[in-house]
Amino acid sequence: MKFAVIDIECTGGTWGQERIIDVAVFVLEDGEVIDQFVSLVNPEASIDPYVSKLTGITNKMVRTAPKFFEIAKRVVKITEDCTFVAHNISFDYRVFQQEFSTLGFDYHRATLDTIPYCEKIFPDWSNYGLKTVSKELGMVNAARHRAEGDARLTVDLLKILLEKDRASYLDQVFVSKTASVERNPFKEQVKNLQNRVGIYYIYNNQGEIIYIGSSKDLQNSVNRHFVADNKVALALQNEAKKLKTEDIGNAAIAEILYVLTVEQHRPIYNSAKKKRLLEFGIFIEPLKNAMVDMVRIYPVRHKEPQFYFAAPKQAYNWLQKVMMNEHLNPDKFLLDKDRAHYHKHVPHLQWKSEPTAVSSAVLRDYVLPKEALLMGPGRKDQEKCVLIIEGGRLLGYTYFYLASDGLDKPFLKKRMVHLDHNNYNASVVHHYLESGYLKSIEL
Repeated sequence: MKFAVIDIECTGGTWGQERIIDVAVFVLEDGEVIDQFVSLVNPEASIDPYVSKLTGITNKMVRTAPKFFEIAKRVVKITEDCTFVAHNISFDYRVFQQEFSTLGFDYHRATLDTIPYCEKIFPDWSNYGLKTVSKELGMVNAARHRAEGDARLTVDLLKILLEKDRASYLDQVFVSKTASVERNPFKEQVKNLQNRVGIYYIYNNQGEIIYIGSSKDLQNSVNRHFVADNKVALALQNEAKKLKTEDIGNAAIAEILYVLTVEQHRPIYNSAKKKRLLEFGIFIEPLKNAMVDMVRIYPVRHKEPQFYFAAPKQAYNWLQKVMMNEHLNPDKFLLDKDRAHYHKHVPHLQWKSEPTAVSSAVLRDYVLPKEALLMGPGRKDQEKCVLIIEGGRLLGYTYFYLASDGLDKPFLKKRMVHLDHNNYNASVVHHYLESGYLKSIEL
């Protein structure tokens, strides 16, 4: 199998109007780079000053560079019969297709995103940006935020992932775009849904929902179903007669609604083992006086935890904050296994512990703020999504335009869509708040 490992830098600006200013392609086969192409590109548009500061690429530097149509043939040739590989592929692949679309060419390749591949092979990392990859794996990026430097780093990362991939995870994330063109009855319906965050529903001939999916790239996820050739995938392809997509625009809301709709409809092709975003839990067992006696951290199976996390490391970071603020002693708060793992990350107490316990209610105060409006991306340019928190509980969400609607909380509450406040939903909001995806608005 050949891989075309690709990275690009773009002008910045409005979504869907970005232009490539720097491109690097390295073809990897049998662990060796057998071909490469690196070039600045004249975008025929101005580069955002922020992009110039970040990458060092200026308008003057690209003025005499080839335009995309002049390198398009080389790009098509070098990526032919290759899997298109990128770190966060939804951006790179979308912009590539965008550029080729302006030339009247329908660009399709097999795709592989190294981020979910990393998540599978290295589940305990705090995040999966290239900066973290470099740090965790001891790799050096000599030209960060330039296409060549980031692509070379992704090549090295892919080599490591392929070597460690004893469970053949690659077979699960490989997607053949070329094959999907002929077999996908919804190709035209999803062609403008690149990088759109939302939920999709696949129906059979009787109008029954047979599959529900959630995605940060609706086009890519729908296309995946018409590439796989295992027994279940072929059965789904045979029954799929109608597609409905819901553009939600916000990953936190999409995850909450996805879990809710799957539980409501239980489609026959949604595996019972389908992973949620948050797969690890903190389980607490209270004493008779309702004080926490024991804290355990392990993957979520059948029993519901009090608090959900994407990975153990995030759970330990959260517990450290709780224990520090509440002056708890981890040796009396955690089970032996969790205590040893915690001390591996935090070898010495950074606070003076006291012989106190903490109630479950106090722990919940560290998940969500008491009163807040949490703002994140919406469905369109300038539109925002806001989640409303009152009394430490999630009430619901709505969309608004900051410039025209303002921050009128009573007005937002009248418009909001209600959401159940439960352990999982609260943890999803906490996850995106901690990552910076959602931001608390000053009222």
